[in-house]
Amino acid sequence: MANIASVSYTNQDCYSQANFLAKELNVPLGDADDMRFPRLEVSSAGLALCVQDCVPMRIDFQVLVSEPLLSETTQKAILRACGAEPGMQVVDATAGWGQDAAILAASGLNVVMLESEPVLAALLEDALQRLSDQGDASLKLALHAFDARSYLEALTPADYPDIIYMDPLHLTPHKKDFPVLKEFLVADEDPLSLLEIARSRVKSRVVVKWPTRVQSLLTPTYVLEGKTVRFDAYLPSSI
Repeated sequence: MANIASVSYTNQDCYSQANFLAKELNVPLGDADDMRFPRLEVSSAGLALCVQDCVPMRIDFQVLVSEPLLSETTQKAILRACGAEPGMQVVDATAGWGQDAAILAASGLNVVMLESEPVLAALLEDALQRLSDQGDASLKLALHAFDARSYLEALTPADYPDIIYMDPLHLTPHKKDFPVLKEFLVADEDPLSLLEIARSRVKSRVVVKWPTRVQSLLTPTYVLEGKTVRFDAYLPSSI
């Protein structure tokens, strides 16, 4: 787990959530005067990651859809690579900041996000709760704070998703704040093994976002090229 110094809260109404998170993450509980960095801060606006010299960073799925971090070309490439059709079941095995999951969900897909980094999982869970509190049912998103390999290996054939999406290097930029997120957006150390498991647990295809100048993990079934990233698609290994 990436190190955070504490979990703080800005008012008494936020105490219970902050106290629960501090215990879950096994870090000190701070209050409104807590200036330790990096920390998680609970406020009426939602849970935020506070890093020195940066504005508090929180995940907002409505904003990720309305003001995406990715270009329109890249968004379309994600959907084309996935063969996206409304109602499809998708597992985002490396959810990270949630941007790619938001793009898929905004196109009518049902997306399960997997995120094993506890800080990011807490931010994603808080964003989902705020989405629910706002009564927004347009984005079909769910979260499992779970290791992707263990989650996929436990699936029965009846539960295999149509698509498994992977961004194992977390290639989504986060504008000027991205450098401070690198500590939390941890690249998968063995993306090939994750790909192999994914191919054995999917109905239609596995899509891997990958740098354009780096060799593919395996020979893909087809590729959608971009300027800095491409999307390598793989059929299930049982085919």
